[in-house]
Amino acid sequence: MSFLAPLTLIGLALLALPVLIHLLVRRRGKRLDLPSLRFLRETPSFRLYPRHVRQPLLLALRVAALALVIIGLARPFISFGARQSRTRIILIDASLSMRTRGRAEAAREQSRAILNRLGAGESACLISFSTGARVLAEPTQDREALMKALQSYEATSGAVDYKAGLAAASAVLQEVGPGTAEIDLISDFQESGLTERPSELTRTAIAARIVPYAVGSQIERNAFLTGESLGRGAKGIELSATEIVSEPEGQAGARRAWAIDASDGSRPDLEWRTEANGQITGAVKANAPDDFDADDQRFFASAPPKSNRTLLVEAEPSGAGPYLRAALESATAERASGYALDRRKELPMSVDELAPYALVVLALRGAPRLAEVRLLSEYARAGGTVWLCLSPGIDVESWNALARTTQGRALPFVSLARTSLAGPFGFGAIDSDAPALRALGESALSALRSARVRAGYAITPREDAFTLARWSDATPAFVSAQTGMGALLVLGTSPEREAGELGLSPALPALAASIFKASINPREPLSRAIGEAVTLGVSPSTDVSVTDASGHTTRTKARELARRSSDIFPEPGIYRLEFAGQQRFLAFNAPGPESTRALATSEEINGYLAAIESKSASGAINPMEEAERRGHAWRLFLCAAFILLLAEMFLATRARQRIAAPGEDYG
Repeated sequence: MSFLAPLTLIGLALLALPVLIHLLVRRRGKRLDLPSLRFLRETPSFRLYPRHVRQPLLLALRVAALALVIIGLARPFISFGARQSRTRIILIDASLSMRTRGRAEAAREQSRAILNRLGAGESACLISFSTGARVLAEPTQDREALMKALQSYEATSGAVDYKAGLAAASAVLQEVGPGTAEIDLISDFQESGLTERPSELTRTAIAARIVPYAVGSQIERNAFLTGESLGRGAKGIELSATEIVSEPEGQAGARRAWAIDASDGSRPDLEWRTEANGQITGAVKANAPDDFDADDQRFFASAPPKSNRTLLVEAEPSGAGPYLRAALESATAERASGYALDRRKELPMSVDELAPYALVVLALRGAPRLAEVRLLSEYARAGGTVWLCLSPGIDVESWNALARTTQGRALPFVSLARTSLAGPFGFGAIDSDAPALRALGESALSALRSARVRAGYAITPREDAFTLARWSDATPAFVSAQTGMGALLVLGTSPEREAGELGLSPALPALAASIFKASINPREPLSRAIGEAVTLGVSPSTDVSVTDASGHTTRTKARELARRSSDIFPEPGIYRLEFAGQQRFLAFNAPGPESTRALATSEEINGYLAAIESKSASGAINPMEEAERRGHAWRLFLCAAFILLLAEMFLATRARQRIAAPGEDYG
C-alpha cells in the first residue's frame, strides 16, 4: 500500500493526545461543609492523578478512529505491485507530409528499434495520429504482436495534430494505471505543425517524458494549389487557383485560371464533369515539377455560379420600385457587359423563367399568394437568392398564418409584428461578417445605421435562420435562411418614401451591391480540408449515405459528419452525399500546411516539447492519482473511522449512565 499524500501521516503523532487525556484528566470531588461526619460511609480515597487508564476500551476506539481518519486523508492506494510497471507509448506521425519518400519507412524502422529495446516486464503501445488518432496496438509485452501491428501503419492525407496524439496517449496511460511511462514521438516535425500553443496541446496533460525522434530528410522543391474560386467570365465559367512553389529560398505564388465550358474539353491539368444535380466536380493539377507528388492534385465540387442577372418585380401600387431599381443599377454599374437587370410587373409563374437570374428582388404588399411563395421557394432551393422587403401595406396576420403552415416553412420568419418604436428609428447591431453584408464597408455601415425609418417590422426568425441586422431596440430587422442551395432574405422595411429615408440613403446601393455579390458567388465551398466539419442544414439524426470515387458507400448520421469527418472522408477526392431526398457532391483535399517543405530544427523541437512537458508538469494527472480517485480505499478508511466513533459515543454514554445510577458509589 502506498499514499498519494504521505506527509499527512505526520498527523499520526496526534494519537498520543487521547492517551494523555486519559492519563492526565483530573477528577475533582465536590466539597460539602457538614456539621457532622457520623452519617457518612467511608469510601476509598479518590486519586486526582491516576497512573493507569480506567477505560481502555474507549481509549482504543478513540485512537483507532483518529488513526483511520489520518490514513484516509493520506489517500491510500493499494497497487498490488503495479507501481513497478513500465509502459512505452510509441506515437507515430501519419500525416500527409510523411508520404514524402522515405519518411514512412524511416518511422517504421525507428519503431522497430524501440520495440527491440523493450526490457523484461516492459509493455508498449502503438498509436498513429494525424487529424485524429488510431491505436494500432493496445499496451502489451508481446513483441511479436507489436511488430505485426506496426505493419498496419501507413501515412494518411490529414494534417498533423499533436494534441490528438497526446490525448490518445493520455487515455491509454489512464487505463494502464500507475507506473512509469515514456512517450516516443516519431515525426518529421514540419515547422507548420509546431504552431499550436502548448496550453492547447496539454489540456489533457500527462505525467510522462516525451522523447522526440525526427525522421526523413527535407525535400528541395514542392508545388501545390490553394485558394481556388469559381466565377463567370468572358469565356463562361472560370476556375482559378493559386499555385505555390516552395523552395529553400522561400515560397512564390502565381494565379492560374481554367475555363470550364463545353468547348474547352479535357486538358492535361484539368478534369471536370457536370453531375446529375447540376454541380460541377473535377480536379486540377499543379504544373511546376517538384519532389512530392501526393499533393499535386486539387479536387473541387460546387454548384455553377449564377449569371450576372437580377430580376426586379415592381408590382403596383408600390413606391419601392424606383429606389430599388436605381440601387441595383448603381451597384452593378462597374460590372462586365454580361450583367443585366430585368424588370417585371408580375412574378413569372415558372421556375424555368427564374432560373437564369442570380437574384430576385420584390417588395411584399397585401396578403400572400401561395403560388408565388411556392415558386420563390423552389427557385431558392435550386440555388437562387430572394430578397424580400416588407412594405407598410403588408397584411401581417395573413403572412403569419402562412408561416405556420407547411407551405410557409421556406420563409425565414415565424411571425411579423409592427415595431413598437415611437418616431423615426434606425438600425442597431449589424452582422457585417454575414455573406449578404460582407461587402459593406465602414462608410456603408455608418450610412445604414444613420438611415431613419418610420414604418418597420420586428421579425421573429426561425431556429435555422440568421439575424443579419437588428433595430435600435435589439429586435431582428433583417434575417436570412438557407433554402436548399439558395437563400431567402427578409428586410423588415422597404425603400418606399412613406416607410423612411432608406430609399434616398447611400446605404441602399451599397446594400444592394453586397447582396448581389453574395448571390452570384457559389455558397458551397469549392473544396474542404480533410478533418473539416461538414454541415448540411438538416437535423443531426438525419441518415446520410456517403459514396467515394471507388463506389464504396458509408452510411452514417448527419451529426457524425461534424464529429469524425476525417474517418468518413479519409482521402482527397469527390464524395457523393445522399440525404433527405437530396444529392450533393463534396470535394476534400489534404490540408495546405502539410504541403510546406520546411522542417523544424532540433533546437525548435526540443524547445517546443520542453514547453509541453512544463505545462504538463503543472497540470498533469498522475496515473496512480487517477486510479486512486477511481478506487475506494480512502472511503473505506473514513467509513471505518465513523463507525468506531459511533461505537465510542455509545460506550461513553453507557458508562456515564452507570456512574449516575442511584445506589452507585460516587466520589
